[in-house]
Amino acid sequence: MLLALISLFSELGVTSYLAHSQGMGGSNGGLGTISTPKGATVFVEIADSPDTRSKGLMFRESMAPDWGMLFLFPELGDHTFWMKNTLISLDMFWLDESGTILHLEKNVPICTRQDDGCPRYRAPFKSLQILELNAGMAEKLGLNTGSRLTINLPPMSFPY
Repeated sequence: MLLALISLFSELGVTSYLAHSQGMGGSNGGLGTISTPKGATVFVEIADSPDTRSKGLMFRESMAPDWGMLFLFPELGDHTFWMKNTLISLDMFWLDESGTILHLEKNVPICTRQDDGCPRYRAPFKSLQILELNAGMAEKLGLNTGSRLTINLPPMSFPY
């Protein structure tokens, strides 16, 4: 199974991500896809448990351009994020249950503080999902507030 996935990733051009040995993400090892309104596809690791949501993209030195992380929550809420120990700048998208972008923070810089004083980011609306992509991808993919993403989750991803 692992060899089949590596072969698939190689064909899709995402082997650079695997070379970093960052794993597949998610509490169940799942990998999802997100399709944008203009037809681009982004591969997303699923952060659907308290542990995977807490760790997020911390300590990663790079991420493939067509890669991201999708944080899934069990209910609508005021979900706050920060960049502590995150080594790559990100675009952050707060989404509703339909995949519509409610709020967007572009080019969020890394935070080098060692204490808990890093800025916090949150949407003015309750959200169910948060997507993180490399900084600049919102512009490159033409994503704005109101854009609707098509989210394809792997089997057994949250919600159960």
